[in-house]
Amino acid sequence: MKAFILSAFMIVFAICLSCSESPQPTPPATGGNEPPELTGFSPLSGKKGTVIKIQGRHFGTDKAKVSLQINGLKAVINTVTDSEISAVVPDKCGLGKLVLTINGKEISSSAAFRYLYTATTSYFSGSGLGGYEDGAPLKSKFGTLYNIAMDGKGVMFAADLGNCMVRRIDTDGSTSTVAGAASGGFKDGKGNQGLMKFPIGIELAPDGSIFVADHENHAIRQLFPDGTLTTVAGEPDRPGSADGGLASAQFNQPYGVKLDKTGTLWICDTKNGLIRKLANSQVTTFAGSTPGYADGKLRDAKFYMPSYLNFDENGNIFVADKHNHCIRKITPDGMVTTFSGTPTQVGYRDGEAGQAMFNQPCNIQIDKLGNLYVNDLWNHCIRLVYPDGYVTTLAGKGGTEGYNEGTGENALFKHPQGCTLDKDENLFVTDSANQRIRKLTIQ
Repeated sequence: MKAFILSAFMIVFAICLSCSESPQPTPPATGGNEPPELTGFSPLSGKKGTVIKIQGRHFGTDKAKVSLQINGLKAVINTVTDSEISAVVPDKCGLGKLVLTINGKEISSSAAFRYLYTATTSYFSGSGLGGYEDGAPLKSKFGTLYNIAMDGKGVMFAADLGNCMVRRIDTDGSTSTVAGAASGGFKDGKGNQGLMKFPIGIELAPDGSIFVADHENHAIRQLFPDGTLTTVAGEPDRPGSADGGLASAQFNQPYGVKLDKTGTLWICDTKNGLIRKLANSQVTTFAGSTPGYADGKLRDAKFYMPSYLNFDENGNIFVADKHNHCIRKITPDGMVTTFSGTPTQVGYRDGEAGQAMFNQPCNIQIDKLGNLYVNDLWNHCIRLVYPDGYVTTLAGKGGTEGYNEGTGENALFKHPQGCTLDKDENLFVTDSANQRIRKLTIQ
């Protein structure tokens, strides 16, 4: 009887032991009902192909239910554990916070990832010899190109200052003349009968016409598709700063011109230190007072030789304030601030917005993510300014002039004046003292 009771006890004990050692249910791959938490990531910056590791909790283990974006660009997810995600950052994603979606639940990082761009500079057009000649890329001669603009088909138009012409550069790099003559002058007319004196700024209008800042004629000209040049406002014998109708408005060595989405033409009236607007046949002064340096409300602010302006997607205006050696920002509410650079100080330094240094920045192009591409004229290089004002050198070696193709600082420039972005965000640069147009492939 005792043996029976002992045997029964052992059976019951074994059953209980078996139950206690049974595996616990596997947690759901999505992390259960607990919300995911993102506590950090590394590295904070990196180039193309950088693998980023994201730390946190409740990520789950199902890759199919995890996605990561930076500035709306999708990353490739490598691995997922409940506490760490590994992913490849998307190409050319700029500066942006990580947006992580796990099983439909979205969380963002507190810090931003900074994509480190690289640029490979290559030849596009120009013989490298000053002068005047149309034709194939290696035969084309320029007389110091300034600003340049591109149409929707990839055809560029450039202000050839030394030849007092507007030149056309086709997609194969071959060059032809649209209007102007090497003798220079001031005259409306068609082809070589239309005369300019040191055209600098250039902007394409939706109707195919071209606005030109005719620098030494203190005028804004318009060049139509048939090659006819007309005067919009200003005249050579009457430099000044008067606002008003087209017949009475005055300029003093206008430099950069830019159209906004409404069709208003914005003008950097360089020697006056003013930002002007031309709309509805009226010229008005938008910002600036007397030449100098001061932040503040629009008409209280001061600029010193503002050379070019451009707009971001949020309605901010960025100005290359050439002789203040910095980039200025005008917000939609009318405040002028210093965005990047050390005002009034000449130098070359990458880094945080207030520590960076330029030497006569003269052109700004802005991509879809809000990055600024700046021609740093006397530093002979192309700088990249992130939306937080941080500056890096994209191409060229700061302070070193020369001519060389290559990646990053291996490329050399001499007084890069103008630039324009194509639809693929390649940057074309007028390397003025090298008498060439260069192409920067950005990755």
